[in-house]
Amino acid sequence: MKLTLSHLIPTYSLLLLCWASTLHAETEDKLQFSGFARVIMGYLDDKNAEYVGYENSISLNKQSLLGLQADYLFNDALSVTGQVVGFTDDQRHSGLEWLYLSYAPNNALQIKLGRQRIPFFNYSDSLDVGFAYPWITLPQQFYDTAFFTTFDGVLANYQFAVSDWLINYEGYWGRFDDKIYLANDEINTQVIGLFGMNANFGYKNFTFRASYNQGDVSIEQEEAQQFSQQLRQLGFSDNADWLDANGLIQFYQLSANYENLDYFVRSEIAKLASEGGLVAEIDSFYISAGYNFYPYTVYISYSKKDLHFDHRRNEIPFGISPELDFLASTYASVLADFADDKSTGIKIGTRWDWRPHLAFKAEMTFLEAKDEISNDYAVKDLGNFDGSAILYQLGIEWVF
Repeated sequence: MKLTLSHLIPTYSLLLLCWASTLHAETEDKLQFSGFARVIMGYLDDKNAEYVGYENSISLNKQSLLGLQADYLFNDALSVTGQVVGFTDDQRHSGLEWLYLSYAPNNALQIKLGRQRIPFFNYSDSLDVGFAYPWITLPQQFYDTAFFTTFDGVLANYQFAVSDWLINYEGYWGRFDDKIYLANDEINTQVIGLFGMNANFGYKNFTFRASYNQGDVSIEQEEAQQFSQQLRQLGFSDNADWLDANGLIQFYQLSANYENLDYFVRSEIAKLASEGGLVAEIDSFYISAGYNFYPYTVYISYSKKDLHFDHRRNEIPFGISPELDFLASTYASVLADFADDKSTGIKIGTRWDWRPHLAFKAEMTFLEAKDEISNDYAVKDLGNFDGSAILYQLGIEWVF
C-alpha cells in the first residue's frame, strides 16, 4: 500500500504529541520539536519522457513531504535526535530517517552515533528541506548520482578557526543495508566498509569543500548472478565479470561557493567510480548564480551528467550452436539495457520569502538528453523521446 501525507501526518503527529505529553513535566526545557514540509506541483511538457518522477500531467505527489524532528538534551554535552519523514513519492520509503546520539565535549568537537545522513554533498543534511536552498528541485544531473542517502554508523566533526579561516574536518564510518530503487525496481543493497572524510574551508564570503567516500557494494540481482555463473561455467569469464554489480565504489566531490547579501555563486563537481560492471561511472557538476533582493531571489543554474558503463565486448560466438546464439543474444540485450547517458539541465527560477519560515517558489528546468537514456536515474524514456523537455514547478516550503 502506498503511504501518502494524508496517512502519515496524523500518525506521526499523534506519536510525537503523545511523547511530548508524557515527558512534558520533567523535560519542558530539554525536549524540542521542529519540522519541515513542502508541497510541490510539477508538470513535464513531453508525454514521451519522465523526469524526477514527473510526466505529462500535473502532479502533487512526487516531491511533497512532511518531516518531524525531536531533539532531547540530556545535558550540555549529550543529546539524541530522531526524525521521521512522510513522502508522497512511492519510490521513497516513509518512516525513520535519523536516529542518532550526539556527544559534544566542547564547542569544537561533535560525535554522532546511529542512523544519519551520509555527507556526500553540500546539501546532504538538507536534501528534503527545500527551505534551505533556492531551487525547488536540486540539480538532478548532479544530485541523482548517489543512490542512497543515509547510513548507520559513527561520524565525527571537528571545527576551528585560524585567522580569517573557518576550518571543519569530518569523518565517518558505517554501513548501509536497505532497498534502493533503480529503473522502478526495488533492489536489496548492502554497503559495508563505508567510510569517508571531507574538509570545509571558509574564508570571508568564500567556502570550499572536498570529500572522498568509498564502500564495498553488494547488490541483490538474482537473474544477473545466475546468468553470470552460466557464462563462467562455459568459459566466458570476461562477460561474466561484467555482469557482477558488486565491488568497491568510490565517490569524489569538490565544491566552491561565494555568497554575500546580494549575490551568490554555488558549484559542485563529483565523480563516482565502481568496480562492478552493472554500476555506472558518473562524472557530474553544476554551477548556479543568484541575486537576492529581499524578500525575493532569482537564480539560474546549469548542470551536466556523463554516465557511462565499461561495456565488455561480447565474447560469445554466433553461429556455433543455437544454445550459444541464445546466450550471445541475451548478453547483447543486457548490454543494451545499460546504456550510457548524457544529459544537461538549465534552471531558472524565483523564490519569495513571504514569512521568516515560509517561502514560495517557481522554477523551470530545460532538460536536454543525448543519445540513449539509461532509465535508471532522473530521466526516463517512455518511448520516442527526442531528448528535450521542460519541467514546470511551483512550490511552498515551510519550516516550523
